[in-house]
Amino acid sequence: METWLITGAGRGIGRAIAEVALEAGHVVIPTARRPDTLSDLKKAYPERCFPSPLDVRERTQAFALAQILASQNRSPTVLVNNAGYGLVGALEELPEEAIRRQVETNLLGVIWVTQAFLPTMREKKHGFIFNISSIAGYFGFKGSTLYNATKFAVTGLSEALAQEVAPWNIYVCNVAPGPYRTDWAGSSLEKAPSLAQVDPQSPYYELHALMAERYAQMDRQQPGDPKHIARVLLSCVQMGWAPKHLILGDEARQTWEKYLPLRQFPELQFIGHRETAPVPPSPTP
Repeated sequence: METWLITGAGRGIGRAIAEVALEAGHVVIPTARRPDTLSDLKKAYPERCFPSPLDVRERTQAFALAQILASQNRSPTVLVNNAGYGLVGALEELPEEAIRRQVETNLLGVIWVTQAFLPTMREKKHGFIFNISSIAGYFGFKGSTLYNATKFAVTGLSEALAQEVAPWNIYVCNVAPGPYRTDWAGSSLEKAPSLAQVDPQSPYYELHALMAERYAQMDRQQPGDPKHIARVLLSCVQMGWAPKHLILGDEARQTWEKYLPLRQFPELQFIGHRETAPVPPSPTP
């Protein structure tokens, strides 16, 4: 039996992971900024579910929770950094405060929580850290520049951290789902003002009009079941091993197979020591 700590467990993927882990007989510490959203889980599993308030943007909260759980002998052996959301709209028009919230939640939140709970994992020489990234952590999508930036950062952080903590038998896995049925494209999505109310005067009007239509069609209609992600993570824990990267969902796999074998990055060129300039593409006939 493992002890799971899951951030952003009030809904969506985090909620699904908490439910599956509890059903499998594990101890779960689901966290959320509003722990009342977890009261039904506590009622269903009073002996193994211990909801805790946590705003991942606040480093002091993460470290305080780590101390409390250590004193209760409930330090997690499985950490799921799930808390996060999307910020969309053309980069030029994103408000400063929206940018800061996105970085503080999607990236700094992962860092603070991981720093808080790594010491006990090292002491035990055992642990799993699942960082919920996205297929958008490998490929850039116009209109999602800040979301892409944070998820690319989580992908790089995960790969480097996996090497740092491997000596203590701690597995770090970057979990990259495609579209799964959550409210990511609905109530959880933050939009630039000129996208939230599509503004014909914006220089990005055409992009925003297409995005608004796409998100309206996508909301809660995504093909993937969040419990699929949960079951995959549970399988990793049961096997005692996790890969560094998990690409989840048929759509994510299709995106990967379409772009990666052809070229890892658009217009990628290598410049050797004796070369001074990239080669421009041949003119299109």
